[in-house]
Amino acid sequence: MNTGSFVKGMVTGAVIGMGISMVANPIDERDRRRFAKKTTKMFTTIGSIADNMIDAIK
Repeated sequence: MNTGSFVKGMVTGAVIGMGISMVANPIDERDRRRFAKKTTKMFTTIGSIADNMIDAIK
């Protein structure tokens, strides 16, 4: 079995599963705001880690 095919299958299954769960249980406004806030914090943290790694390599 090709590892690439396995990964593609897992990603496709995850996307389809998320789509079905969104239809079955839609997100309300409060959860959407909470998710957006946490996502913003996550990307800020990832950005600062990447910046520190680039500075450490230089």
